[in-house]
Amino acid sequence: MHTKTGSSVSPLTASVFLPTYRTFRHARSKPEFKADKPSAPFGLVALQCRTSGIPARSASSFMQRALNTLRATTDTVNSSAENCHATEIRAAQEVREAAETLIAVANSEDFADDEQLEPDNNLIQSDFRRNGDILHSTSSDKTSTKQDCTSFNSNPPLHRPRSKSSSNNYATCSAPLQDLELFDPIFLGAVASGLVGAALYISQIRKAKRGDIGSSNVGSRTIGQANFERLLGFHENNGANPGSLTTLELSEDNGIERMSFDAAAATTGNVTPSVSSKSREISGEFKRQLRNVMSDLRRYSTVDLHGRNLGDDGTSYVSEALAFNDAVLCLDMSANGISQRGVIAMCEALHNNACLEMLSLSSNNLQDAGTVALATYLETNPSINTLNLNSCGIGDAGAVALAKMLKKNTTLTALELNNNSIDYEGTCAIAMALAENSTLEMLSMSGNYVGGLGASALANGMISNEGIKGLMLNGNDIGNIGIESLCRALSSRKTKLSNLDIGNNGIGHEAGPHLAAYIKDDGELSSLNLYMNELCDLGAIEICNALKHNAGMEILDIGGNNILAAGAEALAEALMENETLRTLELGYNPIGPKGGASLANAVKFHSKISTLRMGWCKITMEGAWHIADAIKYNQCVTTLDLRGNELGDEGCAALAHSLSLVNENLTSLDLGYNEIKDKGAFALAQAIKNNADGCIASISVNNNYITKFGEVALTEAVELVQELNPDRNLYVQF
Repeated sequence: MHTKTGSSVSPLTASVFLPTYRTFRHARSKPEFKADKPSAPFGLVALQCRTSGIPARSASSFMQRALNTLRATTDTVNSSAENCHATEIRAAQEVREAAETLIAVANSEDFADDEQLEPDNNLIQSDFRRNGDILHSTSSDKTSTKQDCTSFNSNPPLHRPRSKSSSNNYATCSAPLQDLELFDPIFLGAVASGLVGAALYISQIRKAKRGDIGSSNVGSRTIGQANFERLLGFHENNGANPGSLTTLELSEDNGIERMSFDAAAATTGNVTPSVSSKSREISGEFKRQLRNVMSDLRRYSTVDLHGRNLGDDGTSYVSEALAFNDAVLCLDMSANGISQRGVIAMCEALHNNACLEMLSLSSNNLQDAGTVALATYLETNPSINTLNLNSCGIGDAGAVALAKMLKKNTTLTALELNNNSIDYEGTCAIAMALAENSTLEMLSMSGNYVGGLGASALANGMISNEGIKGLMLNGNDIGNIGIESLCRALSSRKTKLSNLDIGNNGIGHEAGPHLAAYIKDDGELSSLNLYMNELCDLGAIEICNALKHNAGMEILDIGGNNILAAGAEALAEALMENETLRTLELGYNPIGPKGGASLANAVKFHSKISTLRMGWCKITMEGAWHIADAIKYNQCVTTLDLRGNELGDEGCAALAHSLSLVNENLTSLDLGYNEIKDKGAFALAQAIKNNADGCIASISVNNNYITKFGEVALTEAVELVQELNPDRNLYVQF
C-alpha cells in the first residue's frame, strides 16, 4: 500500500516520472460515485500514485477540476459569440496538450486500497473525446452550441462498472489546466527540484559504476555458509578439529555473501543468539581511516586501535592486513563494536599469520558465538600467547569452548576473562581444562559468578595443574567455603603461585587460619590481594603471624577489611621481622591514631617498606606527628599516601617540617581530603624552598580548603626551586 502523504512529490519522482509538472488552481470538486457499487473517478492524474505519494482520492479530485475547466470554457463560448472561434481553438489546444502529457500508469491496487475503485480506461478516454466533440460543435451556430453545452452540463455522471480486465495498469490522461502561468513560481520550483533530483540520481549511478559505492560492501563481507559451519563444526563433531580454513578474500568477485548471526545460529543450533552489529558504510573519511590502520598494521610491531569504532565491517576490511603479516606483534582491538562476524573475519586472516603474540578484544560484543569462533581458531594457533577477552559478554557456552581450546592449545600463557558472565558450568569446564593444560601461566576470572562451588571446582583442577602461577578471582563471591578449598589445593600443588587476587569475595575472619597456613607454605607468593573483605582484627592477626615466616611476599593489599588498632599493632610487629615486603596497602581501615603510631614506629627503623598507603585510616593530627617523625629517619619510603585522615593544618605543618630538614628518599606525597587550609599550604611552600635539592617530585593537596593565597605561595615555591635547580621536576596538584 502507498503511504498517504498528501500531494507532495519528491524532486526525483518529479524529474523522472513528470515531464510536465503543473499546478491546479481551480477549486476542488468532489467526484461522484455510483450509489449501489463502486465506480472510478472521471479521470486520473498523470502520476504514478505508488511512486509519487499522491493518493487516489487526491488524483480524482484533480481530474474533477479538469472537467470543471472544460465546463467553464463552454460557458465562455455561450457568453461571447464573437470569441467563439478563438475559444474553440484554445480548448482544442488544451485537449491536445493534455493528451501529450499522458505518461503515468496508475496501479489498480492503490485505488482499490483507498476507495475500492476500478477505473476503466476506455470510458475515461471516451469521456475526453466526447467533451472535445462538444467544443468543436460550436462552429455551426450559437444556438446549437448552447444546446449542446446545456446537454453536456445536464448529463448524469458516468457510472463505472467493475472492470473484468486482469491487468493492473491503466492508461491515464492529465486534465487541461486553467490559466496556466508560464512563470508560476511553484511550477518553476518543481522543475528545478526535478532537475536537481535527476542530477543526483545520475551521479549516484556513475559512482556505483566506478566502484565508489559498490566497493563499500567489500569490507563487510564475511565467510560463507560452508566456512561458518566449519568454524563452529566442533559441536557436531564432539570437539574434533573442523579443519583449516581458507584465507578471506576481501574482493567483490569472490561471491561471498553477508550472513547475519540469526541465519548462522539457525544452521548450528548450539550457539547463544546474539544481536549482530549494524553495518557501517565504508566510504569517504571512514575508508581513509581504515587504509591508515592497514598501513600501521604492516609497519609497526605494536598497534593500538582501542576505541576506533571499527565495527564488524571495518574489522573485516582491515583484517586483510593481518594475513601474511610479519610486523605486528601486539594488537589492541578493544572497544570497537566487534561481534561474531568481525571475529570470524579476523580468524580467517590470522590463519596466515604466524607472528602475532598478543591480542586484546576486550569490551567488544563477542558473546558466546564470537567466543566459540575464536576458540576454535586458537586450538591450532601457533603464535598468540596473551589473550584479553575482558567484558565481552561471555557466558557458560563461551567458557566451555575456551576450555576445549585450552586442552589443545600449547602456546597460550595468559588468558583474561574478567567482567563476563561465567557461572558454575563454565567454571567447571575451565577447571577440567586446567587439569590437562600445562602451558597456561596466568588465568584471570575476576568479576564473574564463580561462587563457592566454582572455587572448589577450580581447586580440584589446580591440584593437577603444573603451569598456573597467577590466579585472579576478585569479585566472585567465593566466601569462606571456597577459600578453604582453594587454600588447601594451592598448598598441595607442586608449582606454587606467585600472584593471588581474592579480593572482594566476602571472606570473613573464619578464613584467617586457612589463609595463614597457605602463606606459610608458599614461599614463592610475591603478591597477595585481600582488598575489601571482612577479615577484621582476628583475621588480620592470623595473616600477620604468617608474614613473620614468609620470605617471598613483596606486595600485600589488606585494605578495606575493617581492621582496627589491634590489627594494626599485629601488622607492625610483623613488619619488624619481615624483610621482603615492599608495598603495603592499608587504606580504608579505621586503625586510628594509636594504630598509626604503631605502624610509624615499625617503619621508622625496621621495615623495608617503600610504598605505604594509609588513606582514610582516621589517624588524625596525632598520628601525623608520629609519621612525620618516622620520615626523618626512614631511608626506604618513596611513596606515602595519607589521604582523608583529617590531618588539618597542624598535621600538614608537622609533615612539612620533616620535609624541610632532610628528604633524600620520599618522592611522592598525597595529602588530599585532609581539611588543610592556607596555613598548612604556607608551611609546605616554606619546606619546599628550604629543601630545594630534595627528592620530592609530586605533592598533592587537592580537595582541601586552600584559597588563592595558598596556591600562589606553593606556585612561587615551585618556581624558585626550578630556578635554583633547573634539572629538578616538581609538580604540585591543588
